[in-house]
Amino acid sequence: MATLTETAYYTRNAVKFGTIGLILLLVLKISWGVFSSYWKKIHPPPPPPPTVAFKKLPPINFPAKKDLPSLVYKLETIEGSIPSLPTIAKVYISVKPEAKFLSWEKIKEMAGRLGFTNEPTMLTDKIYRFSSNNNPPITLDVDKISGSFKLSYNFAGDPSIFAEKKLPNNEQAIAEAKSFLQGAGLLEEDITAGEGKVTYLRYQAPDLVPAISLSEADFVKVGLSRQPLDNLPIVGEDPLNPYLSFIFSGARTREKRLIEVNYRYNKIDREKWATYPLKTASNAWQQLQAGKGFVACLGNNPDGQITIRKIYLAYYDSPEPQNFLQPIFVFEGDKDFFAFLPAIEEKWQE
Repeated sequence: MATLTETAYYTRNAVKFGTIGLILLLVLKISWGVFSSYWKKIHPPPPPPPTVAFKKLPPINFPAKKDLPSLVYKLETIEGSIPSLPTIAKVYISVKPEAKFLSWEKIKEMAGRLGFTNEPTMLTDKIYRFSSNNNPPITLDVDKISGSFKLSYNFAGDPSIFAEKKLPNNEQAIAEAKSFLQGAGLLEEDITAGEGKVTYLRYQAPDLVPAISLSEADFVKVGLSRQPLDNLPIVGEDPLNPYLSFIFSGARTREKRLIEVNYRYNKIDREKWATYPLKTASNAWQQLQAGKGFVACLGNNPDGQITIRKIYLAYYDSPEPQNFLQPIFVFEGDKDFFAFLPAIEEKWQE
């Protein structure tokens, strides 16, 4: 029979070596976890192959090409080279209007929410114009096919609009723009979560020109962007002028507060998508140099000497509704230069 001394001795050893063993197991487990994470980081599993469920995609309908000088491109990115970009991206279904033309009831209802109750006139075969009873009048031009509209006030005929200088600051201007859309029943979730860009304008007859600060401005302009999709920005035909834009005066009266609103919104079905293979960034760069890109904004580059600073992927939100929301390469350069190029591999383009 073991004595009390022997029992105590073996008990202490058991506790000691058991503790050491437990610590070793914990160290091994943590080390294995760290090693596994590191291994997966430097050897990531290959992504699943593209589904290409929509088969071949129709071409992106960029606007007609503008008259441009001969363009010569130089690449000077932060990376010092062409960046490494994803090779697979999603393509989404664009939601078409329920009918070819918006019903007269829907157009009249929307105009009523914006404060227009008079009967409209037809500017073209698809544009209705509503006018207020103000002098000068406020006008609302509505596209009966897309539902887009432009609200404008002829402030040049109302010198009193410059008397008040209660311009909104950046946060207030963005909040007022979203509040306007909410009141009209047009504030979508991705606009609520999107960012707003504010610029300052002053009146230099007959134009509005940039002002360097709020104190020198006559008006404040807000552009609302949609929330990025799959971490990719959504861009329109002119990245400097979003489809949702608002120009605020310093007036406090409702009819004079907003002197211009531009609204265009194409719905996207975020639940219906397929994945497609993309061109490499190197291939896209070569195609841009060969003149195959769409120059969305030449910027202040009249000599055609273009320095590209950024190359990235985005989704192209066409001014006219298309069947699919497709990814594009964006080439961003000095002096507000932007060019676009379809990103889907050619074999999956019609």
